[in-house]
Amino acid sequence: MRILMVLVVFLGFGLAQVQNRMALITDFRQVQGIWTVKLDYVEVKECNRDDCPSGIEISNQNPLIRTFRFTPQTKIFLLKNAGAYFQATPQQLIQGLGGRDFGWSFDKYTPFYIKVNEAKREILELKQMYLP
Repeated sequence: MRILMVLVVFLGFGLAQVQNRMALITDFRQVQGIWTVKLDYVEVKECNRDDCPSGIEISNQNPLIRTFRFTPQTKIFLLKNAGAYFQATPQQLIQGLGGRDFGWSFDKYTPFYIKVNEAKREILELKQMYLP
């Protein structure tokens, strides 16, 4: 029984380390062969006000910037169009953040869906958010 309880606690802790969030990429670079990204977690909310013509509002309640490493298994997905993604390279992500259009334009103010391992400070996946 104790082994089962320890296993449940251990597995719960392992799953709690992986987080799915939304974030803005504030910096993305390679230093000594290691790619790192700095993220600012945000909330994306629907809005129906006159001062919100896009219908989407980005809220940043906690301006703390977090730094994560990329691994060889990290996946980056950029939009080709409103319904399709392609797997991108780190260089394509940098070019897109700088304004290059790979089918669906984005810039440094575009939120991304992210999957991170908080304990290991690793990015598992970045996926460009579709903004109408």
